[in-house]
Amino acid sequence: MIDRNFNLLAEIDDYESLQFTRRFYRAGEFEMHISLHKQGVDQLHKENIIVIDNKMHKAGIIQSRNIGQNDQGIEVLVIKGPTLGGILDRRVTVTDNFDRVRGPAETVMKHYVNNHLINSVNTQRRVPFMSNAPDLGRGKVTPWQTRFEPLNMVVQEIAKWCDIGWQVRLDYSAKKWVFDVLPGRNLTASQNTLPPVIFSRDFDNIMSQSFTDSDQQFKNVGYAGGQGEYEDRLIQMVGGGTGADRRETFLDCSSAENAAELVDLGNQKLSLLKSIVSYDGQIINTGSFIYEVDWDLGDIVTMQSKSWGVTLDSRITEAKEIYEPESKIEISLGEEVPTITQIVRQLTTEVKRSD
Repeated sequence: MIDRNFNLLAEIDDYESLQFTRRFYRAGEFEMHISLHKQGVDQLHKENIIVIDNKMHKAGIIQSRNIGQNDQGIEVLVIKGPTLGGILDRRVTVTDNFDRVRGPAETVMKHYVNNHLINSVNTQRRVPFMSNAPDLGRGKVTPWQTRFEPLNMVVQEIAKWCDIGWQVRLDYSAKKWVFDVLPGRNLTASQNTLPPVIFSRDFDNIMSQSFTDSDQQFKNVGYAGGQGEYEDRLIQMVGGGTGADRRETFLDCSSAENAAELVDLGNQKLSLLKSIVSYDGQIINTGSFIYEVDWDLGDIVTMQSKSWGVTLDSRITEAKEIYEPESKIEISLGEEVPTITQIVRQLTTEVKRSD
């Protein structure tokens, strides 16, 4: 555990439980349970940083502390917080006019991180220990615009639209938190460039499977409404579909300056309403595929269940590391099934964007 100045505060390995969740498109989270009277617990204060196995990309900010008693009457401290990427949740995209930028996803995301965390015009908004990794121009080229939106939501939406991940990692030598993108690798059974990774009960490397295929929120045609009122409002159609398979919706895109930008913004919003296909499972450590060596967060792998008739080539969007008497790893592939909180937050963001 360290503080913001990278001073070592304690080394703790005698905890009851630790769960550390890494996510591809957004910040992850952690939760630790530890007896209140163990060595190093006195350093587990808010805003200190826990680092897992001294790995630069596995660190989290302590934001919550709770003390209680377990079933044996032992006093236990529970700490929680986001991974380092949670710091993006502390900013909104403050700008007089819409901040518009076009470029590769990496360039666009780092533009907003720079403007609101690193080199903000308002010096009080700057975080001196934040930095961007060198921009290599990776990811799909996209236009983007934002104004008074949560920075973490902006970066998350860009990441999902362009299918590229991101993280904030530690740089001990420079004493910086570094924002960077995660492209991921194609490790599916259908490619022959890299050794494929296949998770299946037939290979005895996965258990506790769960598969979701849902069209409940799916829309494939959007009528993007731009500037103007009533009959004078500019409308552009995005997407496509015919007959009963055509699912229409209206998209409020009043911040678009012209027809071309209206189409871009409409496509971005419509992409949030795609089908939900997800596959979850607990990985069995058989030695056939080693975590963070043969496969990692963000890689596209093949999940297979012959008894369910399901084969899915999809990206690993979440990896939960559970450190208990029996450590294990749980992964999620494909789209994240939205919670009520996420849906409400998304709708709130849409309102702010159209104001």
